[in-house]
Amino acid sequence: MISIPCMVKHLRTYALFFQSLCILPVAQAQTNQWDWTPRASLSTEQQSQLNQYCQGAYLDQWTSTSTKETKLEADLIFRDNKGVVHLEGNAEIIQPLSTLSANTIDGIPDDYYRATGDVTVRSKDQLIRSTDGYISNNSNQPTVFNNASFLNHSSGARGQADLLLRRQDGVVFIEEGFFTTCEPNEESWALYGSSIELDTNEGFGTAKHVQIRIADVPIFYFPWLRFPLDNTRQTGFLFPSFGYSGSDGLSLSTPFYWNIAPNYDATFTPQLIQEKGAGMDVELRHLGSYGETTYEQSTFFDDDEGEQTLLKFASDQTFNSHFSAGVLYESNPTEDLYPEANSTSIGEKDDYERSVYVSANNGNLLNKVTYLTYQTPDDDNDKPFEWLPRLDSSYQYTQSFFEYDIDAQYTDFYDPAEDDFDGQRTVLNQDISLDFSNAWGSISPGVLAQYRDYDINSYTTDPDSTTSISHFSTYLDSSVTFERSFVHNDSVWRQTLVPKLSYLHSPYENQDDIPDFDASEPTMTYSQAFSHTRFNGNDRIGDTEQVTLGVESRLYDANNNEKWAFKAGQIYYLEDRYVDIDDDSSTDSPVDDANQSDLLTSVSYSGNRYTLTTNLNYNLGDDEINLAQLVASMEPVDDVKVNLSYLYSINNTDSDDDAKQASLGSVLPLNQNWSLFTQYTYDFLLEDSTKEIVGLGYENCCIKVSFSYQDWLDDDDVSDRGIFLQFTLRGLSTAGTANSESSIADTYWNQGNVGY
Repeated sequence: MISIPCMVKHLRTYALFFQSLCILPVAQAQTNQWDWTPRASLSTEQQSQLNQYCQGAYLDQWTSTSTKETKLEADLIFRDNKGVVHLEGNAEIIQPLSTLSANTIDGIPDDYYRATGDVTVRSKDQLIRSTDGYISNNSNQPTVFNNASFLNHSSGARGQADLLLRRQDGVVFIEEGFFTTCEPNEESWALYGSSIELDTNEGFGTAKHVQIRIADVPIFYFPWLRFPLDNTRQTGFLFPSFGYSGSDGLSLSTPFYWNIAPNYDATFTPQLIQEKGAGMDVELRHLGSYGETTYEQSTFFDDDEGEQTLLKFASDQTFNSHFSAGVLYESNPTEDLYPEANSTSIGEKDDYERSVYVSANNGNLLNKVTYLTYQTPDDDNDKPFEWLPRLDSSYQYTQSFFEYDIDAQYTDFYDPAEDDFDGQRTVLNQDISLDFSNAWGSISPGVLAQYRDYDINSYTTDPDSTTSISHFSTYLDSSVTFERSFVHNDSVWRQTLVPKLSYLHSPYENQDDIPDFDASEPTMTYSQAFSHTRFNGNDRIGDTEQVTLGVESRLYDANNNEKWAFKAGQIYYLEDRYVDIDDDSSTDSPVDDANQSDLLTSVSYSGNRYTLTTNLNYNLGDDEINLAQLVASMEPVDDVKVNLSYLYSINNTDSDDDAKQASLGSVLPLNQNWSLFTQYTYDFLLEDSTKEIVGLGYENCCIKVSFSYQDWLDDDDVSDRGIFLQFTLRGLSTAGTANSESSIADTYWNQGNVGY
């Protein structure tokens, strides 16, 4: 969302028109008041610079002159006895940087000129036309144009005004004028103001009784508006957003930006939801010598639930190349009640983080101290372990054929519920490997040494206990690279084929006494198959003896861009696995006795009109698919976009992680300007759709409009529906709102850049 201080940033072009008036701008009589040339009349090169929605271009008719003196031309030129010069009939005054032309011009050189009848003022990239004008070079008199039209060729900013006035101090006044960046005869949007003042010295402007009109229909009114003429930040209202939902009714937010100081600012956003209530969002920012600090708070007073509040304080400071520190404080003081309307960066979570860290780094030596706690608003949710504190230190040493990595970590875990256990954990991981590689292959043997030491405090049994574990794993990674060139479509492509073999031996160690603070089991993929550990985290040390076979093949085009990548691999287990996430393991009962993993495959393609990414895990023994992922983006013909995704993930350790859903979205052009966009997402486990969207989009050279109906399931699996209207005005801002749920509409909008 762009601020109203920013939304009218192109009004600064007004000032540019007048900065050259003191040296007399330019002109030649033109049959076209806007210097507009239709697309068909442009050269091939000029047409190539237009986007598909623009129907022509402004061509600057002004050319500089080599003369350094003022030149007067007219059918009749004479000077009266008072020293006034009169130019009558095709009158023109030419200066090195500007030109003024009219039917008649009267004035005293270096003092003033009065022009009447078909007045045209030109300088580089600037054009003003009016019925009459008074151009002053006197510090006591302003420059004035009546019934004026003005244009900036490069930006396409143009408009009209009953009166344009410029004081010698650079302040410009515009009475009853409008501004737009639309093409002539297609004013899809315009900004109207009864009185506009532009102060180029201070870098800001003010306007009274401002209207934003779309298709000549007023959609916003501002009694007073302050906006910047340059990149200087200015205090003022931000552009409002609005929407309509079947359950909530009309929603409206009107942010206000406060430029407190060069390194301080604040944004206040009142929120109104017709059927819910009202609230206020606040964002405060400070940019210091070492980093940025922000404070955010969202408070909404719900008609039924009362106050709902979230807040966040964050600061990250980098003092030099070695030292940095930061703090993060998140809170939900209204205890599991969340603001219905919220424009801040913090949303509904199970746990809100409060942390402080200090980091000291010196080359390959990295050190960090973190103190971490949480707020868990819902008492029914398990509270995560807190770090009181955690100390991390790592070092890496690398030579041509040798690499040594060491990671040390100490954590004082605390269970805020005090209903199970907590304690201190010391971790030391050392990875030593050799690397023998060349252009055709590599072999890398290594040893992974893992040490864990625990001091456990139990809230249910004996309060104190200690345990530790030392473990050594050995591995061998190897690969061979084959490469060939071939001719495809009269160009030379390149293909690589890389067979890979990895051996991992991680002996079984009984870990019944080892607690679980942060262990988790990763999703098995092709990349994970070559990992040297079975589990994530620093608690569980998975036992296995396995051989992983894999093969990768890539295709590169003549420009060495990767077009295709094929990967396939499988793990062959030489021993059963006995260690699980749970702390009860025994060599009498394996947790996994499969002789081999799923066949793990991955395919990706990147083309001009298609991109594709797929992952497939196939169980050869049971003849079933355990994981299938597909993401495809297609543009089969120009401007037709189709997005397809599918996820099938069954037989997870947690059934809540099972997923089986598909989504299809499309953008279909109806003609050059109109498009239809749709999206449908279906969940096969819920046996119901979770998102249905249909909308129309319109776009030309200066405006983009989206109107859509959307039906979706929110984060609480509650069905909601709404109608959404959004405008993107080129050179101004975005008005209205789209649904916060991601959709194919995001592709259509493309952050307002499509077609611009």
